[in-house]
Amino acid sequence: MIINKSRRNVTRIMLLVLLLLSLETLTMGKILSECEAMRELQRGGISRTFISNWICLMKYESGMDTQLITGPKGASNYYYGIFQISSGKWCTRGRVGGNCNKRCEDFANDDIQDDIICAKTILNVDGFKAWNEWTKKCKNKPLPNIRNCNRRRSIS
Repeated sequence: MIINKSRRNVTRIMLLVLLLLSLETLTMGKILSECEAMRELQRGGISRTFISNWICLMKYESGMDTQLITGPKGASNYYYGIFQISSGKWCTRGRVGGNCNKRCEDFANDDIQDDIICAKTILNVDGFKAWNEWTKKCKNKPLPNIRNCNRRRSIS
């Protein structure tokens, strides 16, 4: 009888651990590789000349996580998605608004094309300096090398 209770407790603990692990997986966005990011940026109309800057920005702002939400930081701002777009100026939490006229939550999914449109708006207004991590870790520093991204692997 004691053995049966012990087995049930172990089973319950294992189920709880599996549930917690599956919840963690559900809350993580897609982590893009540099080449995947390059293709998404090209699809979004970003010039190849600036793609390494954009990838560097994405890498240091969000770790290339498409669904990252951080905050609140100063003035209760939250930051959304792969570009960490601020709710203070560019989008509005829970409804359409901000300079990009979007719900902030729309930037925290795996489709980054709307994120790219807003990021281009940010760039046109404030330049890359709008992103602190780009200024600290990308400006005048070696940028990601994307030269090999377009090469196809031959099948042997």
